[in-house]
Amino acid sequence: MLKLRNFITAAISAVLFMLVSCTPEPVGPSQQPEPEDDTPMLKVKTDPLAAPISGKTFILDVESNRDVNVVSTQEWCQATLMHNAQTSRFGSLKIVVKKTDEAEVRTAEVTLSAEGCDDAVITVTQDHRVFSSEKALNSLSIKKSKNPALKNDITFTFDPQTKTFSAMYLKWIDAEKPEMLKPTFEYVGASVLVGETQLKSETTAVSFAEDFTISVKAEDGSTVDYKVVFNCPQINTELPVLHMKPDQLINSKSTYVQTYIELYDKTPGSTGEGWWDSAEKGKIEMRGRGNSTWGLPKKPFRMKFTEKFSPIGLNHAKEKSWVLLAQDMDKSLLRNHLGFELSRILFSSSEKYHDEAALTFTPCSQMVNVYSGNDYHGVYQMSDQMEVAKGRIGLDKLVATDGSDPDKITGGHLIETNIHHDEPYPVSFTSSRGIYMDHKYPKDDDMDISQYKYIEDFIRKAEAALYSSNFTDPVNGWRKWFDEKTLADFIIVKEFAGDMDGYTSTYFYKRRGVDKIFFGPIWDLDKGWNNDKRTPHGNTLTQLMIYGGFYMPPYVNPDWFHRFWQDAEFRKFVGKRWASKKEQLKSKVFSELDEKPKQMRKAIAANFSVWNFYYQNSNEANMPARTYELEIQRMRDLTEKRAALLDAKFK
Repeated sequence: MLKLRNFITAAISAVLFMLVSCTPEPVGPSQQPEPEDDTPMLKVKTDPLAAPISGKTFILDVESNRDVNVVSTQEWCQATLMHNAQTSRFGSLKIVVKKTDEAEVRTAEVTLSAEGCDDAVITVTQDHRVFSSEKALNSLSIKKSKNPALKNDITFTFDPQTKTFSAMYLKWIDAEKPEMLKPTFEYVGASVLVGETQLKSETTAVSFAEDFTISVKAEDGSTVDYKVVFNCPQINTELPVLHMKPDQLINSKSTYVQTYIELYDKTPGSTGEGWWDSAEKGKIEMRGRGNSTWGLPKKPFRMKFTEKFSPIGLNHAKEKSWVLLAQDMDKSLLRNHLGFELSRILFSSSEKYHDEAALTFTPCSQMVNVYSGNDYHGVYQMSDQMEVAKGRIGLDKLVATDGSDPDKITGGHLIETNIHHDEPYPVSFTSSRGIYMDHKYPKDDDMDISQYKYIEDFIRKAEAALYSSNFTDPVNGWRKWFDEKTLADFIIVKEFAGDMDGYTSTYFYKRRGVDKIFFGPIWDLDKGWNNDKRTPHGNTLTQLMIYGGFYMPPYVNPDWFHRFWQDAEFRKFVGKRWASKKEQLKSKVFSELDEKPKQMRKAIAANFSVWNFYYQNSNEANMPARTYELEIQRMRDLTEKRAALLDAKFK
């Protein structure tokens, strides 16, 4: 029995040993099993681990007789304990290190803990990624295939000195938002951005209305900036835009043509009150205008709208008729504008300097970019039509039905001197001194012949006083018939500008019940600032233009202005007025010559890409300057020299 019990005991012990050992060993009959050690135990290699930037998985053996917890200090380093399928005392530790995009070495700690044991800490490091610093915008274009409203592809040229991509596009873009275009580009780097917006070539639309910056970002986070300059007058915010599509060619100064137009203003601060869309408001009428300017390639126009309004936000009276001045002979595009600015200083109602019967009207104007059909037509000056109207030349209304009514016939009358003398009588007439004149108001179809006769007779009486032996008499001389203050201001503007042609085309008017001729408004200064090669009476730098006078035939000698200037007291009067205003006048010219070319920089470049700067089709205009910048500087120099000349001559 003892042997049997011993055998059974030995057999049971052998079975138990097999249950706790993965590798059983034979047990001899004379050997006894060692008692199991229950001391807490945790074994794992804690040597530091190093992972490459691509990431790596590590497997470590773990031995423990307790439950083991695993914690990693970093999300990018994940640690998992895998137990043996047959025992909890042995297993594996799996450490997975993810791919890195970091520019610095990173470190994590994996901690294994078990009850009654010291923590085992494994340090895991991962090498940093070396980021490329390469970054460059290699090309920039706008493809028609990705922008269907375009007529052709647009390729930008690159200036490495200024890091600027530039292009010009002068075709009309028929799209709801023509400024939003999808660029095509090639680059080296991680990304391309405009501000915070990331661009994708041929996919992301961006506004080209203003100059902007494209940034190319490298892998290492560094950036390089490129300036993008897109000259498209339609979408640039420098100037308002007029898009005209006439039903037929406008080739006449007398026949109006029905014309579809879009007129809008996207300049900063514009209100949109003067916008016009013929699709909503109907077509307007357009015809040619001007005298010698109509014969030039870049032609001026007159516009007549179907309702009274003030276009492109002009803070001005609402009227139907407006003009587009081409400035073909004026390569600065600014001479008329400067003349109007000078006029606003002298002919100012707020100054309360003039007789209360004087009209201190100066035309209001705005530079506009003009398109004709699909093609850019250049920079024009949209301005008041010189006409009698409320808010313009505010003369008393005179119509044919008034006849010779003595209470009405005395005014109002608007006259213009005109060397062309190209209208039949009674529109055109000649004064007793042989000076050619036109009735501008009332118009011939609204005027009774007696009204013509009245103002013509009045002018002859005024001339008689002007050429009388006592013409300087302050009571009964020329001052009885002519307003001295408007005459002086008229002369100052024309002389400061050096505009002989201004005397050729002179406006004057007579008010109802006021027996005087007043001078103005100021108009037509495109030959000023030494832009007239016809000056027969001396150099612009040394002589007053008044000696050119009306530039009439030789038998008109002397003309009105010659005669006025023979009055020494009048010369003193003009000199005193000049001295009080010259600094303000000079400052205005200089500031406009500084600011206007900057404000319309792109428009100027576009205009002279269509109308070559130095072409010359006029036998009147002077063009010594070879570039726009030199022309502006020439005008600055002349302004300074003319001011000095007037200081000497107005004494």
